[in-house]
Parts: sequence; structure tokens; C-alpha cells
Amino acid sequence: MEKFTGLFNLPGEGFVAQLRDGRRSSLYDRQGLQYLILQRKQEGKNAEAAEEALARMNSVQSTIGLHMPMSW
Repeated sequence: MEKFTGLFNLPGEGFVAQLRDGRRSSLYDRQGLQYLILQRKQEGKNAEAAEEALARMNSVQSTIGLHMPMSW
């Protein structure tokens, strides 16, 4: 079963989420997660790990956005 295993902020790339399925590990950005969720739902497959990753990514980015000073 696939699991959400981490969220990373990569310089020049932004946030990426790590999903792990047994020995295989994959990294997805926001757009990649959205596509993966849509694709899996259309195929009737489980998208729970990708949905959790996207929710965490949204939460972290929202929190960081609240604490970042605005530059004019």
C-alpha cells in the first residue's frame, strides 16, 4: 500500500511530496499530485496517500504564506 512519507522544500523547485510503495519512492509537486489523484480516481484506484500529501502541502504553504513578510 502506498504511503505519504515526507514533504520537502527543494531550492528552486518548491515543495515536493514523497510517496512510497514498498521499495519504490516517488516525488511529486503540487501539479503532479493533482494529476495523480485525478488519474487514480478515474481508474477506480486508491488515491488516499496522494490526497493526504496534497492536503499537507496546502497546509504548510498556507501557514508559511501567513508568516512571510510581503514585499512591495
